[in-house]
Amino acid sequence: MIKSLVAGLLVAGLAGSALCLEAQDSKPLYVRQIQAHPAPKLDDVAGREYKFLIDPAKTKASPAAAFKDIWTKLQAAAAKQGFTVTEKDKNPLKVEMTTKEYLDTADQALWKKGYLIRITTKYKAGMAEDKGKVTVKAIFENLDKTLAAPLTVVGIKGESECQDNVGMAAGGTLKGYVEKGASFTITLSDLGKMTLGDFGKYMPELLALGLPSDTRLVSNKAYSYRARPGFIVLPGTEPCGVSMEGWTTKEDGPIFLYDFSYGYEDLTLYENPETHQEGERFMTKVLFSELGGLALPDDGKWGGSKVRVFMNRPITK
Repeated sequence: MIKSLVAGLLVAGLAGSALCLEAQDSKPLYVRQIQAHPAPKLDDVAGREYKFLIDPAKTKASPAAAFKDIWTKLQAAAAKQGFTVTEKDKNPLKVEMTTKEYLDTADQALWKKGYLIRITTKYKAGMAEDKGKVTVKAIFENLDKTLAAPLTVVGIKGESECQDNVGMAAGGTLKGYVEKGASFTITLSDLGKMTLGDFGKYMPELLALGLPSDTRLVSNKAYSYRARPGFIVLPGTEPCGVSMEGWTTKEDGPIFLYDFSYGYEDLTLYENPETHQEGERFMTKVLFSELGGLALPDDGKWGGSKVRVFMNRPITK
């Protein structure tokens, strides 16, 4: 009798816990984030980017055809759900190419220490420019460590940002993680052999990670094909620019991953709740409910991050 009672209470308790978790998950993501991190904890997180990963097998073969296919379906799905999507007047589906080069040791020691180095190189008339944009990001899964990273650029003009990234989780719920980054533009030859010390010259904190300055960094390069066809209209902010991007490991090679993203700047999670609510509703109602068939099968592992797929670094929390 006692065993049966205990078992019954245990089951009831587990059911109650499950209901509590379900109730918690049913709240908008921005509400859950605010409850977990009351003001002013996230005051420096000024902006959000919403990211949806797409399986290339679910759309057309070439980037130009895929972007047209995704954009057409997106416009129809948005209209069905009552959202306004606008298109640029001139050449909305123009495809631009860049390379995204991620540098780390062979065993990803920088990533394990919470840092990411990326060089973005633009192409004009099929030729790579001699300058590139270096971005160093703090990618700790511990929010406090991410926010505390200095990311101070020295000896050259730099710019910084800190944003909340929103991606799909299992079952159509949303998950968010904060990234903090600093960028500077430099002639690539000024980076020497691209050792850790070559980057540490411009961001000294990289030399305080316990790795020798002559540590050789391995290049992981993705060729990026991108179109920015228009805007999503959300309340309380300027129209949100849309980006569609496809990645391949060699120029003109087969695309291994697409994404669709949109976002806004200069708003913290403590401001304009209707903006965050509608931004999230676009994700759940338009992208997940209407276009979920396009999603990468294991989308929930990556939080919407292409580089996590590329470097095989799933989110663990």
